[in-house]
Amino acid sequence: MYLRSLKRLCGSMTVELTLLMPFLIGVFLFLFFSLYYLHDIAAIQKGCSAALIRGSLIRDDTEARREMQEAMEEIRLLGKWDLEKSIRIDREKVSVAVKGNMNVREGLFLKLIRDRYVYETSMSTERIDETAYIRSKRR
Repeated sequence: MYLRSLKRLCGSMTVELTLLMPFLIGVFLFLFFSLYYLHDIAAIQKGCSAALIRGSLIRDDTEARREMQEAMEEIRLLGKWDLEKSIRIDREKVSVAVKGNMNVREGLFLKLIRDRYVYETSMSTERIDETAYIRSKRR
């Protein structure tokens, strides 16, 4: 009698896990790719901030552009992105804009999220004349 009830429980457990596993794998894959995406967004924002800081401290336009491009090239991403990076330097302001989307390969569950990871940002800051800034803070 005990063996009969044990066999029934084992069979129902197999059926339940068979129905549950695809759902759990899908949730795991979604979280995995979401973490990739969030890491890359944080890296892009950090690169933009570093480019702005480097560009705002240099008064020479060509030197500032070179430093900002160098900072933008130091961005290390985990996923494959098609990014358009643009740098704009004015007399009083420097600006950085990044636009692009993350390429996700097609696979088991990935067709649902393909080409939906899009990011667009633009940041700007005023240029700083270091000596004038230091002298203004002394007073």
